[in-house]
Formats: sequence, C-alpha cells, structure tokens
Amino acid sequence: MTPPRDARPHVCRTDDGVALHGWIWEPETPRGIVVVRTPYGAWRHGDTARSWVRRGYRCLVQDVRGRHDSGGDWNPYLHERHDGAAVVTALRAEHPQLPVVLSGGSYDAHAALECARDVDVDALVLMVPALGLAETAWDAQGRPQLYDRIGWWHQHGRGPRSFPPLSHDELRARVASAERRGVERAAREWGWTPTVLAGWRRLWMTPPVDLDRAYGGIDAPLLLVRGDEDFFHADAGRLAAAWRADVHVVDGPWGHRLGADIRDEDVRAGLRDSGGIGAVLDAWLTRTGLPSGASSTRHVVPAGRRSRSAFEPRSGRWHHERTA
Repeated sequence: MTPPRDARPHVCRTDDGVALHGWIWEPETPRGIVVVRTPYGAWRHGDTARSWVRRGYRCLVQDVRGRHDSGGDWNPYLHERHDGAAVVTALRAEHPQLPVVLSGGSYDAHAALECARDVDVDALVLMVPALGLAETAWDAQGRPQLYDRIGWWHQHGRGPRSFPPLSHDELRARVASAERRGVERAAREWGWTPTVLAGWRRLWMTPPVDLDRAYGGIDAPLLLVRGDEDFFHADAGRLAAAWRADVHVVDGPWGHRLGADIRDEDVRAGLRDSGGIGAVLDAWLTRTGLPSGASSTRHVVPAGRRSRSAFEPRSGRWHHERTA
C-alpha cells in the first residue's frame, strides 16, 4: 500500500480500545466534514475524498474494524454502529462548528446508516446501499444469492486483507456444491477458519433489517442513489419508503458500480454531459443548506420531504420531481 501524498493519517480509539485508522483529505478552509468508513482500503478512496474536498469538505476515509490498517477482528456487518459513532463523536469534538455528512456506497452505506443510529449528523449521502446481512444473502424474491455471496466472502470476508477473486470455474463449482449440500456443509471444504465459518453461518441465519426500528429515529436528510440494474434496487426503495426525514432518490440506468456499469457509450456520454450524479448531489446539498462545490447549479432539486431525480437515457437529461 502506497500512502496518499495529499492526505494525512488519522486514528480514533473506540470505547474498547481498538485503534481505527484512516486518511484525511482537506481543503485550506473546511466548511464541513464527510466520513466514509470502508472495508475495502481507505487509501483506495482518494478520488472520492478529493471530490468532497473540491466541495469544501474535510473528508475522513477510515478502514473499518479488523480491515487493513485498523485494529480488532473483522466481523462483517457487526461493529459499524458503535465504531462509527465513536469516530463522529471525536470529529465533532474537534470541529464543533462544522456540519457532518456520512457517505458511502454498498457496504460503506451500511456503515453510514448504522453510525447514524447512535449519533446526530447533518445529512447522509448513500449509493446502492447494502442494508445488512440478510439483504445481501437473499434477493427480493427470497432466493439465495450464492454466486455473489460466496465470491464476496472468499475475497473480502476472511481477514484484514482481501484475497484474489475465485476463478469463474471455481466459483461455479462452489455454487453448485452449496446448492447440492447446503451453504454450511459445502463451506467446510473451502479451507475457511472456524471464525470465518461462524460468520458465514450468521450471514444465512440473520433476519432482514427492521427499517422502522433501526433507522426510524434518524432525523437527517438523505440523498439515496439507486440503480435500475443494481441487485440492491428493491432494498434501496424500501429504505426510501421507511425514511422519516427528507429523502431525495436518484435513479438511473446503472448497476452496482454506477456509471461504470453503463455499456452504451451514448448513454454514458449523455450522463457525463448532463453533469452526472455529482451535479444532482451539488443541487441537493445547496437545497439542504450544506456546502456545495457549485456557485450556481445547473439543476434544481425540488423542495419537499420526498423528491426524485431520474436520468433519462434517451434524452440524456435529468428529470426532477416531488414524489410526495
């Protein structure tokens, strides 16, 4: 790992003494703070952090417990609530005058949501969120997502560093074994440690997140980016429907990797020429009263507790509307 040259290291200790490490990118005069907590390597999020710096935010990207430079044991979807709250509490004590935004995509979005359960923040910006263990294990029709889960757990679920992905043939063979023998019995032959196997069992036994109970107390505006082709699209819709504060949904013809998943070059060009998701983010930040990188935005996000922006592939334009 090569440390980023334009960031400084940051460490925060949790109540049980675990050191959580990350990197901070910052402008000369910060107007807000963004926190991203990730299991995928904090230094890999430099482009995201720099986009927030251009908007005037100090951006902390932190490795979650047990991953990369952070201490403790890695247990996916287990510690993000209290660890995230410890980090935000420390940052607020250092900079009490600055608004705090939690952000992230996929697992990072889960970490942000869990953090917001225990500490007040000014806003959340979430993309293609993975809500919890059950939501990653089963699709909207209740079918096991074996291909994605076996691949993810092999690569990212087994220790502080990620492993190379399984080959297509090996992954297909493991899926077939899990279908034939069951997910737990099949996994005993994959060389996983008892700790990893325990987490694998927990994955398939955990019930879905009760959205009202988990996030009903969060009183912060939410920008929620979902994709028409993303496997978490239905879960994002459930989260938007359950959110009690202001929520703005951003829809478009992408998958889990957002614009990188759009194969049609004309559609990709149209999204880029329209300002992309970032232009809608700037408009939403402005509407919400938070710092934005745009002195004047090319989009106007409508006021109201529920609203939506949708990118239309045929016209290459954004459509903005109130939905309630």
